[in-house]
Amino acid sequence: MNNSIFHKITSGLIIFFSLETFAQAVNVSNSDISLEDELKFLAAERHVVLTASKHNEDALKTIATTSVITQADILQMGARNLIDVLKLVPGVGITQSFLGVNQIEIRGVTGIASEKVLMMLNGHPLDHNLQNAGSTWLFDDTPISNVKRVEVVRGPASALYGANAFMGVINIITKDAKDINGYEVSVGNGSFGAQQYNGAWGKQFANTAEAALNFNYTSTDGINSPIPQDSYSVQNLPSYAPGTSQLHQGRYDGQWKLGYKGFNFDGSFVNKQSGAFFGGGPTLSNSNSQNYTDFFGRLSRTWEIADKFIVTTQIFRDYFSFDNTFITSTQQQYQRTITEDTRTGGEIQGDYLVTENQHITTGYSYNQDTQGGNQAELDSTYQGQVINKDLLTFDRTRKRHGVYVQDVWDALPNMRISVGGRYDYFSDFGGTFNPRMGYNWEFIKNYSIKSSYGTAYRAPAFGEMDSKNVFLTGNPSILPEIATTFEAGLIGKPIVPLELQATYYHSNIQQIITGVANASGGQQYGNNGSMLSEGVEMEGRYDFSGALLGSFISSNVVYQHAQLDYEQAPDVPRIRANVMMNWAYDRQWSAYAHVLFKDSTYRAIGDSRSNVPAFTTLDLSLLGKQLIKKNIDVSFTIYNLLDTAPYDANTFTFLQTDYQMPGRSFFGRINLKF
Repeated sequence: MNNSIFHKITSGLIIFFSLETFAQAVNVSNSDISLEDELKFLAAERHVVLTASKHNEDALKTIATTSVITQADILQMGARNLIDVLKLVPGVGITQSFLGVNQIEIRGVTGIASEKVLMMLNGHPLDHNLQNAGSTWLFDDTPISNVKRVEVVRGPASALYGANAFMGVINIITKDAKDINGYEVSVGNGSFGAQQYNGAWGKQFANTAEAALNFNYTSTDGINSPIPQDSYSVQNLPSYAPGTSQLHQGRYDGQWKLGYKGFNFDGSFVNKQSGAFFGGGPTLSNSNSQNYTDFFGRLSRTWEIADKFIVTTQIFRDYFSFDNTFITSTQQQYQRTITEDTRTGGEIQGDYLVTENQHITTGYSYNQDTQGGNQAELDSTYQGQVINKDLLTFDRTRKRHGVYVQDVWDALPNMRISVGGRYDYFSDFGGTFNPRMGYNWEFIKNYSIKSSYGTAYRAPAFGEMDSKNVFLTGNPSILPEIATTFEAGLIGKPIVPLELQATYYHSNIQQIITGVANASGGQQYGNNGSMLSEGVEMEGRYDFSGALLGSFISSNVVYQHAQLDYEQAPDVPRIRANVMMNWAYDRQWSAYAHVLFKDSTYRAIGDSRSNVPAFTTLDLSLLGKQLIKKNIDVSFTIYNLLDTAPYDANTFTFLQTDYQMPGRSFFGRINLKF
C-alpha cells in the first residue's frame, strides 16, 4: 500500500469515526463519574512497580528511581516500538550506530550494544548474545502492540538481577489472557514502507487454565539517510558512496503465556533480518545482511507454603544465533560471522511476609552459558588474493551461581528501608558481591526524600575473553566492569493533581573493558580506564480536572555530566528534555504532543570536528479508542512534524558527516477487538 492511498484511507476512517462518536456523544450523559474512576485506575497503574524489588511496590515509596509506562500511555503516544517508548523516559537517550543497532544511553553511559543495560521480557533476562553482550541487536525495535507496560529502573540493580543490571533495567511486560479476553487484530502502515501486522488471542477457562498468544510481523525499507562518504571514497577507491543507508528490515515476533493450576509456561520467539545503516569498514554497500534468531521458554510455578510464605520455582532454556555478512567494497571483500548461544538454568525464590510492614525476598539461581558453531571468514579480492581466517572465538562454556537476599521494611508508617545484596560466582572469572541499600522517608505529608547506595557489574562477554581476531584479541584474564552509585531524591505533591520529582545521581565506573595496545602492535581487550557520571533528573506531571478531565501535561529534563578518563565523554548531551501534552477531547478522542530537545554532544579526544549540533523534534498523535461498540481503536502519528534535521554522531574521525535521522514521517494503526 503506497503512502498516498494510506493517507486517504486513514483520513476517511478518522472522519467516519468522528461522526459516529459525535452521534453517540449526543445520547450520553452523566458519564463523568465512570470516567473519573477509570482515570483513577490508570493513575494507580502508573504508581505500581514490580521490577524495583521483585514484588509489587508503590513507585513513590520505593528506594529505586523508576519510570512506569502503561498501556494507556503507549496508546496515547502512538508508539510503534520499544524505542519510541524509551526516548520519553528521563535520563534515557537513543542514538543510531553505524551497524544500524540503536544504542540505549542511561545517565550518560552507553555502548554499541547497550551492554550496560539489562533488558528483560516479563522478568526474564534477554542478554542472550554471549559474543557481544547487550540485547539491542534484537529487542531495540520490539513491536509494542502486545505490551501491557514497560518498567524502567535507573541505577544499579545487580543486587537483585546480577550480571549487566549495570546502569539500569528495562522490563517489558506483555498482556495476560484477561487483558486480551478474546481476539485482537491490528494493522499499521507508515513512511519508509513501514508495515506492522499483529494478532492476539487470550482466554481464561473455568478449570483455572488460561492462555495468551501473540504474533507480529513488521517490515520497513529503512530511513534512507544520505551517506556522502565511506572509507573507500575518502581514499579515491571505487565505492558505493555517495548513497543512502540500507537499513531495511523484516522481523517475526511470537509470544505466549500459558497457565494451569499454578503452573505457567511462557516464552518468546524472534527472527529478524536487516541490512545495516552503514556497514563494516565502514564501507557502504547494498549487500549487508544481518540475521538474528532468539528464543526462550520458561516453566514456572508458585507454591504457597504458608499464609505468609511463597516459593516460586522456574527452569528455562534460551537460544540465540546470528549469521551476519558485511560487504566492505565494490570488489566484494566481505566478512561473515556465525555463532550459536544457549543458556540453560533455573531459579528458586522465596518471599516471606514477616509482617504487613516487612517483606523478605531471597533466592538462588544457576545458569550454564554455552557458545558453539562459531564460524568466521574474511575474503578479499582487492589485492588479488583470498584470505580465510577464523576471527571469532573458541567454543566455550560458562557456569554461574547466584544467591541474593533483600529486606524491604516499613520501619515507620512514613519510612521505608531496603537492604539487600547478591553474590555471583562465574566459572571463568570468579565471584562478585553487589549490595544495595536505601530509604524513602515521607518527612511531611506528600513530601518524601529518598537516598540509596549500590554497586553493579557488567560481566565480560565471550568475545572479549576469547576473540581470535588478530586486530583485537581476547583476554581470558579480564575482570567485570564495576559501577558504584549514590542517589538522593525529593518527591513532592504540592497539590493533588501535581507530582514533582528530582533525583541526583553519582556513578563511579571502574575496570572499563576496552581495547589496549599489545606488544605485537595490535590490540587486546583489557580493563583500562574509568568513568564518572553525575547529574540531576527532574520530572513532573499535572493532571487536569473538570472540562479537561483526562488531559495532562508532563515533562522531564536531565542535566548530566559524564567524564571518560577525566575528559568529557563523547556523544553524551549535557541536557536532554521531554515535554508531553495530552488533550482529551472526550472519552474516546484525544490528541498527544511530544517535544524532544537534545543538546549538542562532544567528539572523542583527538577528533577535531565540531560538536554534533543540538536539535528539537515535535511529534503529534491522534487517538480514537473504543469506537463502534467499543471494538475499534485507531491512531495516527506524525513524527518530526517541523521536519528538522537531527543528527547522531558518526564516530569515525576520517568521515566528515554524521548520521542524519528521519525528517517528517507518519505511522497509522487500526486495532480491532472481538
